[in-house]
Amino acid sequence: MGSYLASKNKLTLVAMTILCSVLASLLILYHFYAVLGVGIRASEILVATLAPLIIATIVSGHFGGMIKRLESLEEQLRESICKEKEAVYLATIHGSQHITNNLLNGLLLIDMEIKKHPTFDSRVKRLFLGSIQDSKRLLDKLSSVEKIDPEEIRNFVAPRYR
Repeated sequence: MGSYLASKNKLTLVAMTILCSVLASLLILYHFYAVLGVGIRASEILVATLAPLIIATIVSGHFGGMIKRLESLEEQLRESICKEKEAVYLATIHGSQHITNNLLNGLLLIDMEIKKHPTFDSRVKRLFLGSIQDSKRLLDKLSSVEKIDPEEIRNFVAPRYR
């Protein structure tokens, strides 16, 4: 039902509400007078038609205002969630940078120890230093993501094949 209502414009919804209200009013009036066994006068039919028209118009206008307010609140909520998501992401990145920088500094200490041993395999040393550089590069890229979106983040830090 919600998707059906969402697909209609407000004027159509007002017209449908008015039509349903008038029909319901006339049906109730007809059954009420049929139970009483009394005939319906033209003035009563007029009142049974005009009252729902007036009431439905007022109620529809009120609901229209409420819908606009709810849409505005929804937009504000979406913006607030985006800002909160961004703040959490940035805090996570800064924490990760701190941890990773500590690890990289420790690895540079290992590099200094490797230099003291000239017999250490140079190929392994190049791979070791390359992984340190890749880590720094990916961390810098990760901290420069502009659109905080899972796919965007994955693309920024996707492995680079050599």
